[in-house]
Amino acid sequence: MKMSKEDLIELINGEKKSTKFNLVEMSGFSRVRQLIMGQVPSVDQLGIMTAENPGGVKASGAENKARLKSLSDDLRNMNLGPIPVKGKYGSMEKSFVIPGISRDEIIELGVKYGQESVIWGERISDQFEQPFIRFQYIEGDDTIQTRDVSLAGEDIQGRDDFYSEKKGRKFWIPFFDDEYESARPSDGGRRISFNESEIPNTPEAVRLSKSIKKRSKLVMESNRSKKSKWHHRGAMKEEMRVLQRLVDYARSQNKRV
Repeated sequence: MKMSKEDLIELINGEKKSTKFNLVEMSGFSRVRQLIMGQVPSVDQLGIMTAENPGGVKASGAENKARLKSLSDDLRNMNLGPIPVKGKYGSMEKSFVIPGISRDEIIELGVKYGQESVIWGERISDQFEQPFIRFQYIEGDDTIQTRDVSLAGEDIQGRDDFYSEKKGRKFWIPFFDDEYESARPSDGGRRISFNESEIPNTPEAVRLSKSIKKRSKLVMESNRSKKSKWHHRGAMKEEMRVLQRLVDYARSQNKRV
């Protein structure tokens, strides 16, 4: 039977969609682990996000369930194959690993579902041509921190908080952990405040100072989720690091005068 061009295109698109949904059905821990380690050649980018607890404020179980269903529907309508995972970040949470999603797409969905942060990664290679995923921890559309490693060893299996899991096996991307600041897959006392007089009068330093003050108030709110508090403390830690560099630079410039 001779097929028209339109019928052929429809058949190909149908096969692509079927393949992506089969990926979801086949995706146990080993498949998720391959994805987040960059070992799936056909997946050059991926994301991780939830729709629960918008704005970092605890929502009811029924509301979170409805929000997850809506996010899943959105992803499937985008012809993406979301892989459900669970985790604990202060409290239990359900989210999705999303192969093939772009940075712009996951940022847009993060805004739509009121998320304080999303994770996105792209597959790149090191100097030995070994692939890995460079993960970005994104707030709004700003990358707060990057990590080039994900962990799933026996020490991670023993964690009782701050992990994700699939089929009972845990994994963790070590954002806001100084030990992994420059870690790659082959790798295995900080300042907590500033005096106002120390802060340079530059737009970036002033912005960071205001953001740190705002976050310090947010983590004191009683109705804020534990994950939200972790998010703001981690972001505040990173902002303190950047502000320290600006303070040090301004101090060195003043010494030259």
